Amino acid sequence: MDFNLSRIIEVANKLNINNINSKVFTVAGTNGKGSTVAILESILIESGYKVGSYTSPHILEFNERIKINKTSANTEEICEAFELIEEFRGNITLTFFEFSTLAALLIFIKNQLDVIILEVGLGGRLDAVNIIDPDVSIITNIGLDHTSILGDDSEKIAYEKSGIMRKNKPAIVGYSEAHLSVIKSSKDIGSNLNMINRDFFYEIKSNDEWTFTNNNNVKIKCKNPGIKGKIQINNAASAIQAIYCCDGIAFDENNIINGIEKSNILGRFQVIEGNSLTILDIAHNEQSVCILVENLKKYYPNNNFHAVFSVLKDKNIDQMLKHLRKVFQTWHISNCNNERALNVKDLRKNSFFIAEKPIVYDSIDDAYNGALKHTNGDDIIVVFGSSYTVAPILIK
Repeated sequence: MDFNLSRIIEVANKLNINNINSKVFTVAGTNGKGSTVAILESILIESGYKVGSYTSPHILEFNERIKINKTSANTEEICEAFELIEEFRGNITLTFFEFSTLAALLIFIKNQLDVIILEVGLGGRLDAVNIIDPDVSIITNIGLDHTSILGDDSEKIAYEKSGIMRKNKPAIVGYSEAHLSVIKSSKDIGSNLNMINRDFFYEIKSNDEWTFTNNNNVKIKCKNPGIKGKIQINNAASAIQAIYCCDGIAFDENNIINGIEKSNILGRFQVIEGNSLTILDIAHNEQSVCILVENLKKYYPNNNFHAVFSVLKDKNIDQMLKHLRKVFQTWHISNCNNERALNVKDLRKNSFFIAEKPIVYDSIDDAYNGALKHTNGDDIIVVFGSSYTVAPILIK
């Protein structure tokens, strides 16, 4: 990684990428980016727009990162974009993510889209997607992740995320008590800040209904998002406000309601039916682990859980694990197929596992099969820790 936009801007200029006629939404945040993109995408497609979305990481195949109306780009057009970038970049070096971002933008331009949704890969201010000026920016939340790159406290991280804001353009903050650095950045940049619980609101009415309101007297009664979890209602409210604030995008209540219900995404509290019910969740930091535990208690208050877990070595594992004491009946920890993964031999040495007494495996498949042998009746297997942890189970 090399956080310097000068190289990708130079190649983008050569490719004439900067002149995008589509409406652009850019989404940053520690957690919830992918879900917010999915909800926003679903609403806009339901509203009749042709929509491109660029997200990361992928779970099963690279093509997932680049979608048009929820359909992954085909390999041929991705390779054509790669070849064009290779031809134009000359001696300019590009990172994997920069290469991918340029490819996505080329494909989106080629397909003459109405709307493009860009998910920040890491941070915001110096992320590759930030070479494109958004019509609306969204910050889902701020947590401590990637601290070695973004800064060691939440205000520094919030500053990096707020770099996606633009002058005189709406900026949606989808979490309560916005950081001072976000508010200051908005003032310095001159963006039009919209904050949850100040400018727009949601209220949960029942187990499957909630209401969106804002300060402009908009009120919409909604069903729960297709993606499970209370946090998804928060994300849906942010998506609604983003659409409301975007000039040139139609704001239709029925399309919003239907789009939210039809939203979906792989690996976010994804329930797989089978002999033993399985939940797949890419929870990979303290904040997302807390949300996972909250969802388990909400949806399955009387069940026993068995964990299948692996994690990347650059995560704050102690902070993740401290929220998981006595949550699971058994732990099945494993290596996973990625060079960034923490070796299971090192993972098992964590003090947390002295009490939890995990069973150790060489692969996720073996760990999952081991967990199956420990389930009884209505027990649930929870596979989590990273996208690389859930992928082998999705392939089954």
